[in-house]
Amino acid sequence: MAISKIYFVSAGPGDPKLLTIKAFEILKKSDAVFYAGSLINPKMLEVIKSDALLIDMKSLNFEQIKTGLEELLGSNYIISVLHAGDSSIYSSINEQMLYLEEKGIEYEIIPGVTAAFAASAAYKSILTLPDVSQTVIFCRGEGRTGKMPPGQDIKSLANHRATMAIYLSFGIIKSIVDDLTEYYPINTPCLIAKDVSLKGEILIGCKLKDVVKKSEEFSIKNMAILIIGEALKGKYLKENRSKLYDKNFSHGFRDKEDRS
Repeated sequence: MAISKIYFVSAGPGDPKLLTIKAFEILKKSDAVFYAGSLINPKMLEVIKSDALLIDMKSLNFEQIKTGLEELLGSNYIISVLHAGDSSIYSSINEQMLYLEEKGIEYEIIPGVTAAFAASAAYKSILTLPDVSQTVIFCRGEGRTGKMPPGQDIKSLANHRATMAIYLSFGIIKSIVDDLTEYYPINTPCLIAKDVSLKGEILIGCKLKDVVKKSEEFSIKNMAILIIGEALKGKYLKENRSKLYDKNFSHGFRDKEDRS
């Protein structure tokens, strides 16, 4: 009996045009697609072939998802599990991989665009900048899924004054801002981003001191990202430029200009 192969497909921020070519091709040929209807843009489902079996996971627990997968194993189906964003960050993929490993079932992970990158691009900003920030911290506030590991709480991470991309934390945004203010000046640039790449996209550039007010004004309550750091205003900082194309900087493919 043939054993199905499982593809974990990352949907990216929501716009089907931001799927990778590989993700698009896999969805086009999938015979069955598991997806979280509460997180996936419905237009993403239009990529899937019309006769494919669609299984919405939004109201299912993991045991029910496993049962659904097991019913299809051996069918010779191409099966995809469609995850929002990128499967490598804040996803439920780990327990699904463990289950497949135990069953000896082949699987493949197709990466996608995560929210911080999509938000930065939509806002026409960057996350790193010479002499300003060379580090990006992906993190979240403490919520219902458990306590933060030692040293990984927002306040401890804020001590680095790097660019921070804070996921899944607008339900406790006042506490988040209080922790950030311990180390970041209140005028530090911030970006609040929700539904990036979708029709209802919200991009709010503001200062740290205004984050709570802006989140209340625009009713930002969940599934949004907060980015903080001086790198956000990089395009306005003329003195902080990459050396890559500087005429006075040499590298393996180019000599610097002779200034003699």
